[in-house]
Amino acid sequence: MTRLRAPVRGLFITGTDTGVGKTLVASALAAWCRLQGIDVGVMKPIATGARRTISSDARMLAQAAGVGDPWPLINPVCYRDPLAPSVAAQRAHRPVRLAAVVRAFQELSQRHELLVVEGIGGLLVPLSRRTTVVEVIRLLDLPLLIVARRRLGTLNHTLLTVEHARRAGLAVAGVVLNAADPPAADPDARLAERTNPDALRACLPVPLVGNLGRLAGSPSPRRLARWVQRGMAPSFLRRIAGSRFDIF
Repeated sequence: MTRLRAPVRGLFITGTDTGVGKTLVASALAAWCRLQGIDVGVMKPIATGARRTISSDARMLAQAAGVGDPWPLINPVCYRDPLAPSVAAQRAHRPVRLAAVVRAFQELSQRHELLVVEGIGGLLVPLSRRTTVVEVIRLLDLPLLIVARRRLGTLNHTLLTVEHARRAGLAVAGVVLNAADPPAADPDARLAERTNPDALRACLPVPLVGNLGRLAGSPSPRRLARWVQRGMAPSFLRRIAGSRFDIF
C-alpha cells in the first residue's frame, strides 16, 4: 500500500506513551479550529477498549469538532479489548485493515478543510507482527505533533520518540508537554516538572510548541479551545490555521 497521492491538510497526534493526553490535546485543537471558523474533521483510525462499537476517544473528538460524520469514517477500526491493537485484533479474529483506514481518511479529507487525527499509544505500538503505528502515519502522510508528559522521565521518552520518528522519515511539527498526571507530592518530582520544559528546549531537535497545564472542569469544546489557546505557542496555532508547518 502506498501513500496518498495528494497531501492532506492536517496533523497526526501521537504520544510518548499511553495516557499522556493525546485525546485531550487532539480534541482541544479540533475545538480551537472550530471556533476559528475552520471546517475541521477528526479521526481515530484505530482504537481498543471500546465498550460499544465506537471508542470513547472518537466520541470526544467528534463532539469537540462538532461533526456528524459517520462513525465508520471517524473510527474505522475498533476493538473491544483494552489491549495493544495486535493483541486485540488476534483475540477478535479480525486483523487491522489499513486499507479501511486509508479509505476513511480519503473520504474525510473530501468533507473537511483540515483533519486532526489521533493515533493509539506511541509510534511503535504493534498493529500486527509486522506493522506499527508508524505505517499508518506514513500512509496518511501527515506531520506529527508529539504529546509528552511533564513529569520525571519525560526527557528520555520524548527524545526517543522524536529520534525514531525522524529515522523513520516522518515529518515532526513539534512537541507539546501536557500535565496529564496529578501534581507530584514529592518535591524532587515537582522540581523535574518545573525544569523539564527548559531542559527539553535545550536538547530537542524539534520545537517545543506548547506547555499545557491541568484542564480545570469538564472538557467542553469552548473550555478545551481556551485551554489550548493559553498553552500552545501562538505561532504554532497560526500555522495550524494556515497549515504552513515548519517540518523537522
